[in-house]
Amino acid sequence: MKKSTIKAVIQNKVDNWLASITDKTLSESVRQHVIVTGGCIPSMFLNEKVNDYDVYIDNYDVLLQLAKYYVAQFNAEKGSLKRKGAAAYTPEVREITRPNINGETERRIVIYMQSSGVAGEQQAEQSYSYFESQPETLADQFLARDIADIDSGPEIEDMLKDPVAVAEGFRDDIIKNKRAFKPIFMTDNAITLSDKLQLIIRFYGSPEEIHKNFDYLHATCWYHTKTKELVIPDGALESMLTKQLFYTGSLYPVASVFRMRKFLKRGWNISAGQILKVLSQLSKVDFTNIEMLKEQLAGVDVAYMRDLIEALSSTSERIDATYIAKLVDSIFED
Repeated sequence: MKKSTIKAVIQNKVDNWLASITDKTLSESVRQHVIVTGGCIPSMFLNEKVNDYDVYIDNYDVLLQLAKYYVAQFNAEKGSLKRKGAAAYTPEVREITRPNINGETERRIVIYMQSSGVAGEQQAEQSYSYFESQPETLADQFLARDIADIDSGPEIEDMLKDPVAVAEGFRDDIIKNKRAFKPIFMTDNAITLSDKLQLIIRFYGSPEEIHKNFDYLHATCWYHTKTKELVIPDGALESMLTKQLFYTGSLYPVASVFRMRKFLKRGWNISAGQILKVLSQLSKVDFTNIEMLKEQLAGVDVAYMRDLIEALSSTSERIDATYIAKLVDSIFED
């Protein structure tokens, strides 16, 4: 697509999204602070299917209000999250400080999933989604497994037999009832809405600040709704035209390795030097620290890593390379 077309597509998506926000004061406030970046712009530039639109907010206070709006909407419309064989959870917005793998303490907005009325159950943190466009089918499967308002009966059997069909039925229900841009699942760091839009709460600030945390250069194109400016950096343009991955560093190097695999399957290439840059950052990850490992794994993809994360969360065994290898062999087929 041409730049003018990409701008029009993104602005139309954002306009429709903002129109769905019932708090009009919040909607108008958000309009001045929206940054769309990540995988959607390269996909349009290369005339590929857009999986979703990743939305960031450049103002902390506006982002906090927006996160609270969607959590309140989710709780009002969907009630508690229900999972087969597990307790129900209710999302809650919290402000925290937390160190990253660089040892820097960050001020963050997170969504906690707090146990609702189950005796003896500890507070649970839901794993989060990585900021770069999840595959739509995986998001649908996650939705079907984790936030359907069912916990027994024939619906569960249908879900286990054909989760994609159940998810497609849910999408059809959204379209039929015109429930545009409704929150369909939430994680620590992102709120996924229907209509292919994902609100990222993990990072905020200017495009330059946000992109400090991105891993591959081609994903650093961005559009700001206040200025109506679409920026495609020269390095990102070269990366897209040559389909060559350039690693710029990330707080989630484990996720970067898995994303590398995804891009290679799509026909992209990466040099040995760029791979070495990823490996050098992996040295900062303590794979025996279960909390750090869970955060890095969840950064890959909520749906893809869910079983491994749950296994790590429930174990009392010592976490080492041998234990992780056994888990991986038992969970993954490829």
